[in-house]
Amino acid sequence: MAGPRTQFVMYSGTHTIGGVVAAVSYGRDRVVFEFGAAYDPGTEYFDATVKVRSRHWISDRLRLGLLPAIDGLYRRQDLCGYPLVPAEDSPYNTAVFITHLHLDHMAFMGMVAPQIPVYLHHDAQRIERALETVGQGVETLRRDYTDIVPDKPIKVGAITVLPLLCSDESYHDFSFCVTTPDGTIHWTGDLVLHGRQSDRVWRQIDILRKINVDVLMCDCTAFMDSVMQMMYKTMDPSVIKPSKDVPEGMLTEQQFYDGLFANIRDCQGLVVFNYYQREMGDVRQLLDWAAQVRRKCVFEPDAAYVIWKFFGTAPAVYLPDAAPYCQADRAKLGWLTELLAHAELVTAQQIAADPAGYMLQNSYPYIMELMSLPSQGGIYLHADGIPIGSFDPAYGNMVRIVKQSGFRYVTFFCENYFGHGYPCQVKYFVDAIDPQMLIPCHSYNPERLLPNHGVRLIPKLGTVYELSDHVLKEKVD
Repeated sequence: MAGPRTQFVMYSGTHTIGGVVAAVSYGRDRVVFEFGAAYDPGTEYFDATVKVRSRHWISDRLRLGLLPAIDGLYRRQDLCGYPLVPAEDSPYNTAVFITHLHLDHMAFMGMVAPQIPVYLHHDAQRIERALETVGQGVETLRRDYTDIVPDKPIKVGAITVLPLLCSDESYHDFSFCVTTPDGTIHWTGDLVLHGRQSDRVWRQIDILRKINVDVLMCDCTAFMDSVMQMMYKTMDPSVIKPSKDVPEGMLTEQQFYDGLFANIRDCQGLVVFNYYQREMGDVRQLLDWAAQVRRKCVFEPDAAYVIWKFFGTAPAVYLPDAAPYCQADRAKLGWLTELLAHAELVTAQQIAADPAGYMLQNSYPYIMELMSLPSQGGIYLHADGIPIGSFDPAYGNMVRIVKQSGFRYVTFFCENYFGHGYPCQVKYFVDAIDPQMLIPCHSYNPERLLPNHGVRLIPKLGTVYELSDHVLKEKVD
């Protein structure tokens, strides 16, 4: 009688930015890697108007196709009759693995039944707990998470997951090498090949070549139309030649940060910045820059609380003139009372008296604060914050308000800098590993990443594939 075979199912992430959810199983052992939401604000069901139903918070998302329909992952009470096997009745020994704390990789992890381990680095756990306290975290059962230790294999029955460290800043970034008795499947996570810690990513070529990885699931976000047009003036992937180098005219991550700092250094007025509030590495950089140019770095309360809980030191705080920070509402927020007991409070009047003495964080929900701030000689520095680009309907509104307020808008993102590996670098990475099978994903245009010698597969979502002769083949019943 034939024994178990390694099976692979991809549930989402083939033609989206983020939202990669895939499962590898061997017999009754199963690992699921990533549990995020594809970043597509233009098609968001639960916008600022449509409310999430409390009892149906999971089942409604399953019915809308937002959550992966996977047996054995959700509590019976949360399924509300949706036809999936509840976690309580699952025959699988399951574990979920999260590469890093970006929402497109982990937005739904709090919905996984508490009895199923979810692996997340302990620094990411600290940030997530603080975000949940201020109402910016994932929707969650307030479940526990299990720590990931870099380069320490994790056993899930007959399956081994090797977490390879890509960056030790902030929440830590990982890729996952999943090994079963039949072979190895590697998921790159976000593939940043021009970052300040890119040596950690490039070293994976040697590791994966020694392992002789069978299937490489590879992030190819940068193969989208806008980047192809910007770099190659064509959508033809045959023009992409493999190279480790950053293409001419494009920036490394360090050059991106150098450009941000140059604008701060040269600014004669108030510096307002919008950053991604999960990035503690960026916070450390911003605080360092502020010290260099002798400015006080000030944060909105929710961002300041996360910074305090992560670093142990509370930064200066600015209270926006909006709920929930109005005088009448402040006492209702226990975390805010706790924060203000440890932080210096900076007012709009103080900033107006000395604009060149401050750097002020401003998030999109409170962008109208710009109308009360001194704009002469000032800049609004879009430092990879939300909304992130023109594909988000809110982005144009942000730019309009900034310009109407009188601040000069400054950005590098999606103009001559991109946060994921450039196409030529990704092609070099894939060609150097030369897997038996390539699965390009985390991209609107995965078909543009071409393998060197191996087979390319863009999986049919929800279809079961079996690992046979080092390649995935659709299971035939």
